[in-house]
Amino acid sequence: DSTLLGIVDGLQKVFMLNMRTAKLSDYTADVVPKNSDPEDIVKVDSSIFVLLSKGIIYEVPDAAKDTAGARTYALGIEGKNDFETMYYDSLENALVIMCKECAHEKGEGFRTAYRFNLATRAFDSTEFYTIDKGEVRKIVNDADAKFDPSAAAIHPINNRLYILSSAGNLLVVATLQGEVMEAYNLNPDVFPQSEGIAFAPNGDMFITNEKKHGEPTLLRFPYKP
Repeated sequence: DSTLLGIVDGLQKVFMLNMRTAKLSDYTADVVPKNSDPEDIVKVDSSIFVLLSKGIIYEVPDAAKDTAGARTYALGIEGKNDFETMYYDSLENALVIMCKECAHEKGEGFRTAYRFNLATRAFDSTEFYTIDKGEVRKIVNDADAKFDPSAAAIHPINNRLYILSSAGNLLVVATLQGEVMEAYNLNPDVFPQSEGIAFAPNGDMFITNEKKHGEPTLLRFPYKP
C-alpha cells in the first residue's frame, strides 16, 4: 500500500520505490543472474520471484544480500519461447506465467498460460489456460490487433485479470480462467511501451512504461467503483 518493487532490464538487483517519498532505493544486492533478461517480479511472503524471458522463475529470499538460498525453476517447453508476464494468483496459491510468443503457438490463435504451484515449487505438467486472440480482436474491432502479453495482475476488488500488451497497445480484462471480457486500445502517447502493472489494496492501478520516446514513466489510476 505504500511501496512498489521493480526490476530493470540488464541490471541484477531489485529496486524499491517508496510512493510516499517518491524515492528509489536498492531492495536487494546483485542477486539476479547476469545477462538473464529479467522481465517481471512478484513478492510472495518471504520470497521474491523474478521471471526470466526464457520461461525460468528465479527465487531469492526477501531483501537478499547475496545469492545464498537462490533457486531456479524452468518451465522446460520445447522451441524458442519468450515470456514477459508473471502474476500471483492467491486462490490457486500459484504464480502464472504467460507466453508473449511461444514456439507451439506459431500460426495459432491463442496465447498460453502456465501455472507454477507455490506449495510444490513445480510447474504443472499441462497448460493452465489459453486466451483466444480472436476474442480480443473482435472486441477492439481490429483483425490485425497484436496481443503479446507484457504484464498482468489480478485486481484486488473485482478479481479480474488485467493484461497489458505493449505490442498492439492493448489492455485486456479477463476472468482468472482466461476468458476475455473487455479489451481497450491504449493511447501510444501515454503508453509508449507498457511493460508493468500492479494494484494497490484499494484498487488503484499502476502502469509502468519503459523508456522509448522519452523518460520511463509510472502512471497511477485511482480506483473508481
